Amino acid sequence: MSELSSKSETGSVGRKTVLASIWLLTGVFYSRVVNLAMIIVLARILLPADFGLVALGTTLLTILTTVTDLSLANALIHHKDADKQDFDTAFTLSALRGAGLAIVMIISGFVMADIYNDPRLIGVCLGLSSRPLLNGLKSPHFIKYSKELDFKTVAFSEAMEYTAQLLVSVVLALATNSYWAIVAGAVAASCSGIVVSYIYAPYRPSISFASWRKILDFSIWLTFNQFVSVIGSRFDNFLAGGLLGISTFGAYNVGNNISAMITQSAAQPLERVLFPSFAKMTHDNARLRQAYQKSQASFFAIGMPLGVGLALVAEPFVYLMLGPNWSVAARVIEFIAPVLGIQIVFGPANALAYAVGATRNLFNRGIVLLVLRVPIVFIGLYFFGMTGLLVARVVSGGLLVSVVNFYLVRSLTGLRIWDQLIVTWRSWVSGVAMVLSVLATKATLPLVDSSHTATLALFVMSAVGALIYCSSHALLWIFAGRPNATVEAEIVGVVKRFLGRRSLVMSNNRSGNVG
Repeated sequence: MSELSSKSETGSVGRKTVLASIWLLTGVFYSRVVNLAMIIVLARILLPADFGLVALGTTLLTILTTVTDLSLANALIHHKDADKQDFDTAFTLSALRGAGLAIVMIISGFVMADIYNDPRLIGVCLGLSSRPLLNGLKSPHFIKYSKELDFKTVAFSEAMEYTAQLLVSVVLALATNSYWAIVAGAVAASCSGIVVSYIYAPYRPSISFASWRKILDFSIWLTFNQFVSVIGSRFDNFLAGGLLGISTFGAYNVGNNISAMITQSAAQPLERVLFPSFAKMTHDNARLRQAYQKSQASFFAIGMPLGVGLALVAEPFVYLMLGPNWSVAARVIEFIAPVLGIQIVFGPANALAYAVGATRNLFNRGIVLLVLRVPIVFIGLYFFGMTGLLVARVVSGGLLVSVVNFYLVRSLTGLRIWDQLIVTWRSWVSGVAMVLSVLATKATLPLVDSSHTATLALFVMSAVGALIYCSSHALLWIFAGRPNATVEAEIVGVVKRFLGRRSLVMSNNRSGNVG
């Protein structure tokens, strides 16, 4: 009887996870398309220097937000018995943090204006300071949707934020031709988020510190990890802004954002689904290991071709979408997109550590990466400029991050490095076939020197790459005996269920018409 109960629970969690993933991926796809559309439109209206100016402010905000992140949402998910005191405490800590960050942002604006000799940074930081203040006042009850794997509303909320950001940014950019359009759009997104959170998760704000120890005991190491991680990954932005110039840095930042936006579009939402899913399996190590490997293979099967494929079509993509004056962004994408795409194989590692409560392991990983990456990136940027920075990010973000993450997963699950690599072999082989076919196709196409040639190259190369990758993956899966615990099996299962339901509906409709 207990075995039947366990299987029933496994099936229930699995179905919820798949459904949650579908909703999140749908929402993220919409959000990424909207965000990409915003960047494309703004790039046609504003200058690279405008993007660089705001990027300095947003980089500062990102660092401040990350290093003070108390992971309150993760703590509420982790504690299955969270009560009113826990939610009140989470709200209180979040509101205080938001107010503190707003004050620090305003003060930092004057400091940055002096460092970069640009007084406009005072206004930029002042405008952006409202974001943490607003975000800190969101309804803490909204986390219940993530906790119960009900991500339909979560996806809707995020979609509304990006929509508000797009509309406000574009309208103001057309009206003013000013960098203030980017700032106003970011603030509009936060306003939308707080409104939606209270509509779907009503909450009467109440000040309480009753559960502060319970919450921080779980999240403190996550906060430390976020601190070292963001310093290691974002410090180069401040250096690039000064050493490369605001305009070049703006193009670099746009290329980096596009790379992250497209390659991380599937990974980030799926990580949020995996944490509560893994948390329900921690009592069964064998089942947890199997679930981790399956998610790892799925992440890589989606993320790797996105990253490598984007790099292959970077030149026509940027020429067509942003214009001929953004060649620096294309070069950045060619270097960074493949690294971010391949890194997705470790996407489930954070969710795994959260689920088993090994947050200190994440902090240790962050320390190691900080010590190794900072000197590599600094030397590359300082002595060799943009090329050195890009090569340094490939070495540090590709090779070093991979090695450290392999050992992190091994310490948490016992999975050897070979065990983690072998589950992705079909993606590697299919990826090589994709690269060779796209490069061969590119050699037959005219040079990208107009919108017409850019459109032709982008369409043909993308179609060839997608066709070769997907068909190779499917054939290799069939030749391997159609194993069940794979992304291909999951896709086939979803298609069969969809076709089965459609067939049933059509059958019922015919029966009704006959009756």
